[in-house]
Amino acid sequence: MERKGILYLFTVPVSLFFYALWLCWRVGDAPISDNVEMFRWALARSAILLTGGALLVVGTAICVCTTSARASHHSQTILINKFTLCRRLLPVLMVGEIVACGLATICLVLSEVIWTLSHIGGAGGFKLVVILLLAVGVIFWMLIKSLASIKRCFAIFKQEDTDSYGINITEACNPMLWRWVRDLTERGRLTVPDNIVVGFFECFYVTANAVNTIDGERLTGNTLYLPLTYMALLDENEVAAVIGHELGHFTGEDTQYSLRFAPLYAGIENSLEHMANSSQGFSWLDRIVLRPSLDMGVWFLQSFHETVSYWSRVREHAADSMGAEVSSPMAMASALLRMSVLDEPVSRFLDDMIRKQIVSDCWLASLVTALQSVNPFELHNAIDSEIAHPMDSHPTTRARIALLAVELDDQLQTRAVRPVTASDGDFIRKLFSDVDALCSSLTQKLLGHIVPQREAYRQALETEAVLATESVALWTSKKEPWYMIVLGFLMLLGGGYLVLFCTVSAWFWMLPFAGTASGILGVITLRRTRQPLLVFTSDSITSSWLPQPLPLKYVSNGELTIVSSSLTIKLFLNEEYQPNVTTKRFMQAIRFNPRQHAIIIVVSGSLLRQQEMKKVKLDAQALMTLIGQYIGSAHARAELADF
Repeated sequence: MERKGILYLFTVPVSLFFYALWLCWRVGDAPISDNVEMFRWALARSAILLTGGALLVVGTAICVCTTSARASHHSQTILINKFTLCRRLLPVLMVGEIVACGLATICLVLSEVIWTLSHIGGAGGFKLVVILLLAVGVIFWMLIKSLASIKRCFAIFKQEDTDSYGINITEACNPMLWRWVRDLTERGRLTVPDNIVVGFFECFYVTANAVNTIDGERLTGNTLYLPLTYMALLDENEVAAVIGHELGHFTGEDTQYSLRFAPLYAGIENSLEHMANSSQGFSWLDRIVLRPSLDMGVWFLQSFHETVSYWSRVREHAADSMGAEVSSPMAMASALLRMSVLDEPVSRFLDDMIRKQIVSDCWLASLVTALQSVNPFELHNAIDSEIAHPMDSHPTTRARIALLAVELDDQLQTRAVRPVTASDGDFIRKLFSDVDALCSSLTQKLLGHIVPQREAYRQALETEAVLATESVALWTSKKEPWYMIVLGFLMLLGGGYLVLFCTVSAWFWMLPFAGTASGILGVITLRRTRQPLLVFTSDSITSSWLPQPLPLKYVSNGELTIVSSSLTIKLFLNEEYQPNVTTKRFMQAIRFNPRQHAIIIVVSGSLLRQQEMKKVKLDAQALMTLIGQYIGSAHARAELADF
């Protein structure tokens, strides 16, 4: 969600406030001698009071959130307390702004309805009154709809369950694993988890949220998640360090942060994101009644973002120290770098498994076998990567290793990129009574969930793959270049006449030159309309201004910007694809922007689509739909090829 500035939060209330003042001035400018004018005056005054209340609500929210966010830099306890206070006030403030802005808008529209009734007669006035009354009804409906969301406003702060494609490992079934974890907690004076879940996806993490396993169990309390994929590729000391790090989040002051704040913050963020994306209805009414309160909620959340990021870094470094205490600083550093190195090949292997490019009854055994052929592993990007985590983002691996006071030397790097061997899984065999049976059982359960989803996804791809298979040519309109030519001709004639036959300022000498430039530019643009600007085929975009076809499979998405009568189309490319397209800007219809890694297409005027024997103008929505269809269809065909 894009953060809005403080002044933006006042836009709607201030606009309504000044409109109400102007309405008061209009009413007060005439003698208030009858009940109609008195009623209009009362409505305008009511709107002023309501918008003033909305401004007070927004100002209160900003003051409370700003001071709370600043105070939260002192400790995690203050952060938890201040955030809890703000999140309790926020729904009340959001509803207050919804009510104030909604009722103020109703007062203003009703005042205009009364003025229309008293000044405009006949059928036209009656129709206008009906339209305005319908607008009042819609606004009132929007207000009721927004008030009905009060419960949702309070419900958005409830913690959400964590869904895991893993299974619960009880102490009765695997006492050796639990005994080893308890030894680690005693060694580092850490909190013993209530549950241990193992799976293939994601990395190590702990959560205080309720966890739903693949078996349908709902686990409550502190849950430690262990990825078998990484456990089989790390040694015992490295795994011990990582588990010590994760359990360190439930120790000391960090415990309340992990138990109360981190899941709550993530839940609020997701809920506000969902509410903002799902707000529907009449767009201008949303902006007046509902969107201002949502913008205030987003601003509240993001005003804490810097503080939360600061404490997140502090927590991760403190947890790294816990991991180093349980094992050793070298083991902690080696584990961080090793997991960063393995992240890409492990993710790629699991993706191939999901796509059924690799068929196996035991994913873990197949992973170890597959990675034995990968040598050497890529190290460069791993040093500055951030290890993925379902609850928050981590500092870079380089920064974390530096704070462990471990030198990032050749020995550590060699340790991190060591080849995978058949004996790498020996360590976890000591922790589980039958790791092969466990992995096979987990594989079958995952396939039971994945196969139906994969088939549904395949069908969706097949449907999208046939949407855009025929070639479509897009032409630029001839109207705008002719305007430029005619304007240039008139400027040339008028400027020449003034210069030759009149005593004029020296500035008028510029008219003939400007007219000539406009005419030349118009002629050049007109010549470009003789051939298509773009031709979309099933797999590429061709153009006389492109030295070679642009494969659609390398285009990630498109963006359209309209300024006056000009269109700018941006086609964002995948980072690995480098097009052979000019980067020059002057008089280039199509160019490449290296900073945005995008193809820029500038169109003066309208775009026309060739349909049968005629050309049809494309509006912005139709153009973006067309571009999206061809990009999506090309990607779908590429993915089907992978299947």
